[in-house]
Amino acid sequence: MAEKLAPEKRHAFVHNGQKVFEWDQTLEEVNMYIELPKGVPTKLFRCTIQAGHIEVAIRGNPPYLNVRASHHSSPL
Repeated sequence: MAEKLAPEKRHAFVHNGQKVFEWDQTLEEVNMYIELPKGVPTKLFRCTIQAGHIEVAIRGNPPYLNVRASHHSSPL
């Protein structure tokens, strides 16, 4: 049933004219799609998702996405 509720396209989160990530969701889950900058190995990528908070960073640098979710989510 969730497949029928999935959007037809991804949504983009853009900051200062640059796409930070894309996302889509159903009633049951949210998917985030993040393209790393060229030359950044995946082992340096750090993403922390908690109820009410998302942080994305390249290790050794301050987070480039550090937001509090507007609606509190709870685990199923």
